[in-house]
Amino acid sequence: MTEAIASVSPADPKDEVGRFPVAGGAEVAAAVERARAAFPAWRDAGFEARAALLRRFRDRAAERKEELAELIAREVGKALWDARSEAGLVPVKVDVTLAEGMRHVAPIEAGGGARAAYHPRGVLAVLGPFNFPAHLPNGHIVPALATGNTVVFKPSDLSPAVGDWMVRVWREAGLPSGVLEIVQGRAETGSALALHADVDGVLFTGSWAVGRALRAATVDRPGKILALEMGGKNAMIVLDDADLELAVAEAALSICATTGQRCSCLSRVFVARSRIDELQERLLGVLRGIRVGPPLEEGVFMGPLVSRGAHEKVMRYRALAAEAGAERLAIPQPEREAPYTGPGLVRFPRLDQSHPYARDEIFGPEAALFPIDDLEEGIAAVNDSEYGLAASVMTRDRARFEHCTGRVRTGILNWNRGTIGASGKLPFGGSGRSGNDRPAGILATVYCTVAQSHLENAEGALPTLPPGMPKP
Repeated sequence: MTEAIASVSPADPKDEVGRFPVAGGAEVAAAVERARAAFPAWRDAGFEARAALLRRFRDRAAERKEELAELIAREVGKALWDARSEAGLVPVKVDVTLAEGMRHVAPIEAGGGARAAYHPRGVLAVLGPFNFPAHLPNGHIVPALATGNTVVFKPSDLSPAVGDWMVRVWREAGLPSGVLEIVQGRAETGSALALHADVDGVLFTGSWAVGRALRAATVDRPGKILALEMGGKNAMIVLDDADLELAVAEAALSICATTGQRCSCLSRVFVARSRIDELQERLLGVLRGIRVGPPLEEGVFMGPLVSRGAHEKVMRYRALAAEAGAERLAIPQPEREAPYTGPGLVRFPRLDQSHPYARDEIFGPEAALFPIDDLEEGIAAVNDSEYGLAASVMTRDRARFEHCTGRVRTGILNWNRGTIGASGKLPFGGSGRSGNDRPAGILATVYCTVAQSHLENAEGALPTLPPGMPKP
């Protein structure tokens, strides 16, 4: 009997979203073979033909945004406002890719018969996450298809229904057979796909631990491109001249959006010593008022965590806060049972980030306040991390923010904005445990392609021969 994944809503254990057969090694190999067989025709179809099909997908995804939003909310527990935002990003990715994205892989004319062109890599594996089960894999799939690659997609085992929905809409738009394959499964399925000898690249969004394992497993295959977008231990600096109302609003949103399950969520807040008491009081007031409840219910800000396992992990780290030297300020006590939780906040008496509580990605609505004495101390504190994804600086003085640029070592650095959210027209990624310098966003077309350079002699003229070489 074929093993299946039963997708059950974290918001309601009686709500089974669907069952999906697990792909073993043979099924993964067959999917890769179909994608390889479809590659030449898709590559040779030309950009305009591919773009027309991508636009048909865009139109269908736009028409069915509400359907997708409700499915996301059911399957991963994302609050409806948040799920609607994600569903709305899916069609937008097509337009951004076909316009700005393709400009980054336009042919290069260097003059004198020198030029270069970008070509598809071949078969790309897309390994998707649960927290943005439509938007983030779509952010790989759209540029991969636009540039002429074929794709084998493995959704997270926590969001198989959303992955299945996405592939069905692509096929309804007329995508040729084999151009986008889907394999469902857990870690074993993902490993079989990523390590398959006929896969030319792995586009991964997920945890540092899995990204590290992928890199280690492919170290002897340098030609297999890895685009790794991983976790974060994101930070905010609140300076003495900051607008505290703005700082509190942006901090609360960045801590709690998607129940803290975004790679860009805020977990470290470094506050000028003269303002930390006031910020603490205001932030606690907002966090205590966050509405937690069923994700499909209008007016709910925060749904449950994605699973009981995720809930247990957050609880383990919360229990470590006192051991790390922090005072618990907000004790999350939602009315509903796990995996529901409320936002948590602690405060450290001094700037010490040596404990795992302050260093590890928790992936839940949990943040810590630390006092700082000046901007330089704040910059050093942000950089005291193995992660380097997102940070923000709250100050009325643009010059103080500009001083941070290039000094704060993160892929994203915002001014008077929180750490979450991003422009699809900009790069998105980080360094260290956050990624491997192959940013997503507008530059995804670059890692989906490989450049080939040409020196041409259209006239057939003989070269100028160096001394000592006779003329033919």
